[in-house]
Amino acid sequence: MKITTSAMYQNAVNAPERKVLLPIIIKWILALLCICFTMYVNAQTTPVKTPADLSNANDPTKGTSTNDGSALFCAKAASFTLSASKTDPANAAIAYKKWEWKEVDPSGSPAALDATAAAAAEKLTVTNAVPGWHTYVVTASAGDAACPADPVYFTVFVLPDLKAKASIDATVPSLTYCAANGAPTDPAKAIIMKGAVEFDGTLRSIAGLPTLAVSDFEFKYTWYRIDQSNNRSSVYTGTTANYTDTDPANTSATTEQKYSYELEVVYSVVPKKGACDAVKAGVTYNSSPAVITVTPKPGKPTITIQ
Repeated sequence: MKITTSAMYQNAVNAPERKVLLPIIIKWILALLCICFTMYVNAQTTPVKTPADLSNANDPTKGTSTNDGSALFCAKAASFTLSASKTDPANAAIAYKKWEWKEVDPSGSPAALDATAAAAAEKLTVTNAVPGWHTYVVTASAGDAACPADPVYFTVFVLPDLKAKASIDATVPSLTYCAANGAPTDPAKAIIMKGAVEFDGTLRSIAGLPTLAVSDFEFKYTWYRIDQSNNRSSVYTGTTANYTDTDPANTSATTEQKYSYELEVVYSVVPKKGACDAVKAGVTYNSSPAVITVTPKPGKPTITIQ
């Protein structure tokens, strides 16, 4: 004989309801995971365009201490002075007498200053800081060594120098085309110049601060065409690295023209002290300087009979 308890009865009653709710719950969980993943990906792939992109609410443990570019420097202009207050900001009657400066090391711990930094009372002068993150710490006291103020942190970022490359794939069959036809439009023959940029050196890192790669930054690319008289003309400026020769057909051309191209790259983000220097690269083809030749279409020949 089968005996049905009240618990068994209740489970039997609720079983259909659970079957209906389970797919809904699973869908909600999957949707939430998708949202979280999308937010994570966006956070990792958003390029740095402005100084604010390197700051997280001006929190020195998460990014630069300011979002206006004053805590951002180019490698060739990475010299600055930090000044701690001379009195307690909450009570001007309390004057500090001593200031101890340190710099956070890559492990995230305050350590002795390196050779680029020199402390003098409330001021810290930094000269030629290396590329990457730098967090400086000051602890002030009013004279009682046993009762110093809480330490204050300040974080800056130094943009590294860049190296640029520009080339045309060896698979492109020819760099010569007829002026009357214009630049090749066949994908297999199109003259596409590919630009690339990388850091010139490594970045100083600090545990807890973002690990940045060249792909985390936006760059401004300017392509120049240079004729046989060395006249330069800009043919493209934007954030796309590659440039395709799209010269239109010119049926009135009468002389052969030869062109070379050059790429100029600079950070989109601009420190408060001014933009970093642009880097340049001439376009190569099969490891040699690329020269694009545009030939005029000759006139039709004549036919005579004898």
